[in-house]
Amino acid sequence: MDTKLFDGALPIVATLVLAMLIAVIIIRRRSGYRLPPTVKALPLIGGLLRFLKGPIVMIREEYPKLGSVPRSLILSQQEVYQFNVPTFGPGVVFDVDYTVRQEQFRFFTEALRVNKLKGYVDQMVTEAEDYFSKWGDSGEVDLKYELEHLIILTASRCLLGREVRDKLFDDVSALFHDLDNGMLPISVIAPYLPIPAHRRRDQARKKLTAIFANIINSRRCADESENDMLQCFIESKYKNGRPTTDSEITGLLIAALFAGQHTSSITSTWTGAYLLQHKEYLSAVSEEQKRLMAKHGKKD
Repeated sequence: MDTKLFDGALPIVATLVLAMLIAVIIIRRRSGYRLPPTVKALPLIGGLLRFLKGPIVMIREEYPKLGSVPRSLILSQQEVYQFNVPTFGPGVVFDVDYTVRQEQFRFFTEALRVNKLKGYVDQMVTEAEDYFSKWGDSGEVDLKYELEHLIILTASRCLLGREVRDKLFDDVSALFHDLDNGMLPISVIAPYLPIPAHRRRDQARKKLTAIFANIINSRRCADESENDMLQCFIESKYKNGRPTTDSEITGLLIAALFAGQHTSSITSTWTGAYLLQHKEYLSAVSEEQKRLMAKHGKKD
């Protein structure tokens, strides 16, 4: 049933996209703008099918033929990123006006100040040492999987809180996985299309809200204060004095994790891969780290 619905909705979505493109072309021609080169594609649906199969592959194939395409601002950031709203939730980031969004970005800035980050160092070291202590002296590993897992463990402790890391990690990790898999190419065009991936995304968002609501309520009732991003968001207030709601806190945490998790894991994986490929740089990096650890008191 879901497949039939998806197949039926695809032509409608493609038609809407085509209508938008035609409108943009007409406006630009009237304004005297020079149009960028266009990807050769099928009539009506254009390059939508190729985009849905893999936008990165499509870009790589077309770049040598078309070159750099000039950027033209058509929609505002809020409109472009509306596909994030079902994932992050209502009332946060791209579901609010610019003024409120800037206040929420201020919450992020406060939570990531140098003095706050310094407080996370011991937790990061503990997670890394515990994780790598399970490795043997030799063998093969899937570098991408291992670093992704280490980063999500570290983020759980420093961002999501002790309660999640110690007691709810597997549950929360699975829910974040459903959120992540709910961001598909079709989601950019039709974020509320009733397909299985979107349904799992929506259910995961509801469950995460319930989990964090319990943690937030527990901290408030016990008058507890932790050193993590969750605590920063709990204590954050808007300029008018209004405190953040449980739903807003959950959305901000999801946004923070999504903002850093992928870039961190990808950067770490490629760094590790290149160092293993170029052993001369690996030796130099290892020696540099040994000098730094010795300088700051880490002898082993």
